[in-house]
Amino acid sequence: MKATRMMSFFWVAVLVFAGLQAYIRFAPSDAENWTVDANANAPGTYPKEGGFRVVAEVGNAPDAVLDGFDTAMMAQPRTHRLGVVDRQRIYVTRSLLWGFPDYTTAALSDDQTRATFYSRLRFGKSDMGVNRKRLREILGTIGIAV
Repeated sequence: MKATRMMSFFWVAVLVFAGLQAYIRFAPSDAENWTVDANANAPGTYPKEGGFRVVAEVGNAPDAVLDGFDTAMMAQPRTHRLGVVDRQRIYVTRSLLWGFPDYTTAALSDDQTRATFYSRLRFGKSDMGVNRKRLREILGTIGIAV
């Protein structure tokens, strides 16, 4: 009788784990939920728990900066473009093992003099610096010092 209870508990735990994993992998993502206010911050870095935001001056070629960012993001493993909302480009990058999604947004200010790049997690409270590292690497490839 005790062995039967233990097996039942084991299979319930396996099903709960599989359900959570399925939710993480297949939960719907709406690009509109991941937009940013590109006019809110002065140039600089804004570390946040579970994410990292950079606001940078883009000079005379704002579209070239966004195109370079797009190319660098799409070269990242397990990354796809979620969509474009109000000229903001939104990307999803999933972790290798569990498939946790991180969302990255690139947006120009209304006057197109600066760009906001924001990378953050969806589930949990800490990304252990993954979003900061990814954003610094990508911005470095397009010539924006962080």
